[in-house]
Amino acid sequence: MTVVALGSVRSCGVTTMALALAATWPKERRILLVEADPAGGTLAAASGWPPEPSLVSLAAAARRTLDPDLVWEHCQELAGGAAVLAGPASADQARSALGMLPGLSSHLGMLDADVLVDCGRFGPGAPGAEVFEGADAVVLVSRPRLADLHALATWQEANPVDSERVALVLVGDGPYPDTEIAAALGVEVLARLPWDPEAAGALVSVSASAREVRLSPLVRAARSLADRLAKELAGASPAVASASGEVPAASTRSRAGALRTRVLGAWRADLVARSTNGSTPEEVSQ
Repeated sequence: MTVVALGSVRSCGVTTMALALAATWPKERRILLVEADPAGGTLAAASGWPPEPSLVSLAAAARRTLDPDLVWEHCQELAGGAAVLAGPASADQARSALGMLPGLSSHLGMLDADVLVDCGRFGPGAPGAEVFEGADAVVLVSRPRLADLHALATWQEANPVDSERVALVLVGDGPYPDTEIAAALGVEVLARLPWDPEAAGALVSVSASAREVRLSPLVRAARSLADRLAKELAGASPAVASASGEVPAASTRSRAGALRTRVLGAWRADLVARSTNGSTPEEVSQ
């Protein structure tokens, strides 16, 4: 059906969001979560799964042939039934396996399922870049705080993106409203997920419908986001799924520059105001 690449410019909970989305994805649509983080995967260890089947065993099998349906033979399963192609804990193994799977996104796109790909951090030469380019949609994850937004704006300058294919999910609290961030970056803010480590830790071993997590802030927010993404992808909504048109590099750079000017200016003004009473700005203290 569709391939959605999930990634960040700075580490801020991409795997947690990917796990929460997979766990709450609409039951009428088959879902696969792929751990393609070049820094290594964490779900196998957290879930108590054996090292294989995994991305590594798939890469070994793909030396002979990479039939898209072969992917299912190398998956584990979350408590709620979602399939997971787990990444190895070792960064070296993860990069090696991803390097042995060229054209991974195109093969994943042939599956009769929605596919969420945890690409980890996007960086120069990262293996996840191929998935980023080939995905039907890209969801960037960021905290709504100065350092993270500045890093994201700087990344946009070097990597002009198609704003019709890319959207943003914010994790945790911050002083900047969604509307201002969306306007400055030129991408839609789909949702804001709460920082809820207790629920995130539970989702590796219990279903999202289990009593202990179903009403948690993370699961409720993730379920709403999963429903929205699934509907928009199914209907090719321009909010995320359309791949037509490109954002000119100059336009993206202008937006990124606007973000730095507005956000840095606002933060510096806040710094001056707070420093007069001896307090420390929240973004620095955290």
